[in-house]
Amino acid sequence: MTRTVEQILGKRAVAAVRKPIDKAGGLPGAAYTSREFFDLEMETFFPRTWMGAGFESDIPNPGDAMPIKIGKLPIILVRNKQGEIKAFHNVCRHRASTVLTKPEKRLTSLTCPYHAWAWDLDGALKAIPFFDGTKDGRKTDLDRCKFGLVPVRCAVWHHWIFINLDGKAPPIEAHVKPLKDMVAGTEFGATHVGKRVDWGFDANWKLQNDNWETYHHIWVHKGIFNKMSDDLELKTGEPWTETLQQGSFVTLKARKGRPPRINSGGKDDVTVQLPPIPLTPGTARTTCTSVLFPNVTVTVTHNHLASVIIDPIAPDRTIAKLGFFFVGAGAKGRKYAPARKQVLDRWLGKSRSPTGRDGIRSQDFGIWEEQQTARHSPVADEVVFSPVWERNVHHFQQQLLETMRG
Repeated sequence: MTRTVEQILGKRAVAAVRKPIDKAGGLPGAAYTSREFFDLEMETFFPRTWMGAGFESDIPNPGDAMPIKIGKLPIILVRNKQGEIKAFHNVCRHRASTVLTKPEKRLTSLTCPYHAWAWDLDGALKAIPFFDGTKDGRKTDLDRCKFGLVPVRCAVWHHWIFINLDGKAPPIEAHVKPLKDMVAGTEFGATHVGKRVDWGFDANWKLQNDNWETYHHIWVHKGIFNKMSDDLELKTGEPWTETLQQGSFVTLKARKGRPPRINSGGKDDVTVQLPPIPLTPGTARTTCTSVLFPNVTVTVTHNHLASVIIDPIAPDRTIAKLGFFFVGAGAKGRKYAPARKQVLDRWLGKSRSPTGRDGIRSQDFGIWEEQQTARHSPVADEVVFSPVWERNVHHFQQQLLETMRG
């Protein structure tokens, strides 16, 4: 019998998270280390949300397809002949093998490797060779209409592919609206993929969302954020970024008057600067870094987008799909290579390694792995939030528990 959130974490711990931030406690260690709690998330949290599944640039052409997993559930993402992206359960309707075992290009059908049952790119069953002893299965009265691939609710918004497993989440337009409104006028459609890489880290997936504050910058991101005054107005004690929360959305938005940060976006020490992301006439530029719960981050700068889609694999293992998007020739053009490299050096480090600890992403991974180790201690059951810095973190943990409790 499946236990509840309160039974796994304890009623007192759940009640502590629900308190106002100045009196609240954070999620206890079991929320990060327990296989039982991870499985409960897979059952009661992720299916109710719009999960980021991939980047549309991963399957750019008709017939391109890739297998993914949401927890233990195997899913197919495929671009059909009309260029639309579809999602299906990656399960053969004959004997339940996975149909797609690796990314493929320019397919005309999806064929199971076990007995060669085949479906078109819209999921309709087309071939059941020798099922009844005949090459084309003409003798059987099997109703092929009932044995199509089972669809998964799917939506695409700019670069991101989302899926909703239970089919009951609000429309995707409602899910992305807070971010869309925040950056209104920023023409995401002018950006193109310039870099894609998948990195893994040995920590719980929630630690990314728990990280959505700037308090940690000067200690974790040495060499990138070097002064507290970059993140805090020292005279007032107010951070230079606003923390804003709305439903399944949190963001860190730069306040007016924030001092410029050196080497923060491809402007310094390069001859040819990256083209800026265009703005709709009459709109002002907004830079921010946001999370669309549960697992998509979007950082909007003046000249590029940086995004992570998190794949939870186990309580202590996560895959981060990293995407970086630039305007026009800024994505691939040779003359922009030095400026593009500067941006990627900042995010990925010059080592381009998930263990290099010389870029923002790998530095984050390092501290999350240290947190994962510490979460096994009973001492980690008592953590607190800074009302100055960590309202986003508190909001996320509240949203997680409320969604899981239905």
